[in-house]
Amino acid sequence: MKENNLERKKELKIETKKGFNDGEVSYCPERGGIITSIKLGGKEILYLDEETFKNVDTNVKGGIPILFPNAGPITESSEFINLEQHGFARKSKWQTENVKDGFKETLSANEETKKMYPYNFQFSFSGKFEEDGSFTLNQEVENKEGTKGLPLSMGLHPYFKVPNSEKSNIKFNFEGGKFVEDNIETWANIGKAVSIDNPKVKDPNAVMEVVIPSLGTLIIDASVEYQKIWVWSVPGKDLVCVEPVMRDKNGLVDNPEKIKPKDTFSAKVNLKLIE
Repeated sequence: MKENNLERKKELKIETKKGFNDGEVSYCPERGGIITSIKLGGKEILYLDEETFKNVDTNVKGGIPILFPNAGPITESSEFINLEQHGFARKSKWQTENVKDGFKETLSANEETKKMYPYNFQFSFSGKFEEDGSFTLNQEVENKEGTKGLPLSMGLHPYFKVPNSEKSNIKFNFEGGKFVEDNIETWANIGKAVSIDNPKVKDPNAVMEVVIPSLGTLIIDASVEYQKIWVWSVPGKDLVCVEPVMRDKNGLVDNPEKIKPKDTFSAKVNLKLIE
């Protein structure tokens, strides 16, 4: 088994694309389509635990894992009894294609996915550098069912770099940010995520300004389809996660977005760094 794992590690290939203003993105279609690195203005914004990335038998801690069809755990469901926390996309192999100023990956339903999520779908995940040097991530899901709606509660799990000693100095300058700052003990030292509403739910023009020591001011513009924002960290590690998700845990069961047959649903996040 160990020899097989070593062989699989050797086969992992990271793709890299360059963009405007010294932008660069790297991703690995074979490792759940994960983004392993984003450089804005030549500066790395993501944290990546290399050991968990190389160990194919564990979940990656770092980069931007893709959460589909669910973000968070499924606490009870007869339909999704085989579906793990954060879904199966982050453990799947993706098809990839070249696009201008970025990349595009695609994951389609198959016999294995239908054992966990009994729906026909095509899921595309793309990233593109904008001319202002920012980077846009887009999740797009097509319901390929003929007559039934497709339930969805997906999200993204970005790990941003921050020294562990500086977590208490992060500023969350947006609606709900004060709650995050007041609950730092919960998300930073206990390691339990806190959840707030995406400020866009109340104000269509709202963005999230996160001031991260040693990194800069990160502007996160998450579309309103991501109704919730989770903030979380691993105690003692140099990271903070600011996660745009569609619903809170068990959302796929309790109150999913229902995509009509043959319709396509999309949600996007733009990341911009101001130093």
